[in-house]
Amino acid sequence: MKGVVTATGTGSRSVGERFGFEFCSTNDDDIFNSQDINTVFIASRHDSHFNYVEKALQNQKNVFVEKPLCLNEGELDKVFSILQGNEQKNILMVGYNRRFSPVTEELKKLFADSGNLTMVYRLNAGKIPADSWIQDPETGGGRIIGEVCHFVDYLTFVADSLPVSVHAFAAGDPLHLNDIVTINLAFENGSIGSIIYTSNGSKSLTKELVEVHGHGVSCVIEDFKKLTIYSDSRKKEKKLMVQDKGQRYEMKAFIDAVYEGGAPPIPYDHLYSSSLVTFKILESLRNHCAIDL
Repeated sequence: MKGVVTATGTGSRSVGERFGFEFCSTNDDDIFNSQDINTVFIASRHDSHFNYVEKALQNQKNVFVEKPLCLNEGELDKVFSILQGNEQKNILMVGYNRRFSPVTEELKKLFADSGNLTMVYRLNAGKIPADSWIQDPETGGGRIIGEVCHFVDYLTFVADSLPVSVHAFAAGDPLHLNDIVTINLAFENGSIGSIIYTSNGSKSLTKELVEVHGHGVSCVIEDFKKLTIYSDSRKKEKKLMVQDKGQRYEMKAFIDAVYEGGAPPIPYDHLYSSSLVTFKILESLRNHCAIDL
């Protein structure tokens, strides 16, 4: 753990001392220009992600960045242009942790190579004030770019196929926050998926509910603590002691790939598609139509 950079000197020093970094700073060049650092973790505000990812890749660093990867298509294309020209094959990973959850692993085994799935991901996301930086299109990107990318990635992973079409609908909102939406996705292998993202639900309801149906099998994940499997007129439940959204396993997968020089834990076509789809969701909402990808 070489160095840590935060916005303020006191914050940087506090984090550095707490976690044992060799140095702390407020100048990101101290990270990106260091020959002793081969891997960078980016956990800053959304509007800074692209610039930091770009600098890290240009300096031949492996990169783990929290979602979203970037805030527009131009930035997305620049990132992947750098990756394509990167002869050293440094690894880029976005923090889509839910695909690494233990209950997701169990679900995937049941639908391996099956295709033609029907999927629903319901988010009882709760309200975020309209004046929050997350809602600001320039700083946070809004909740579709900033958070819905998680769930696009998840359905892409479960379907094991890329989306080819998106059609989104938003509830009436004078502030146009687009935080009460339904999103329909069609996938290349014939699977279909819906994301129901709502900020106006009850706090007493589970936050995340996933349903996957295919070939006579149905699975339900509740808040990444419980998996219920329905098959052959039987019901089987698997409960975790605590909620596990996969953060520990995603980090292990990334670090193992860095050490071993293997393939990126999340395929690059998935990373590209999950960001692109969020931009196309907004386009669909603006134009009131389905968008082919």
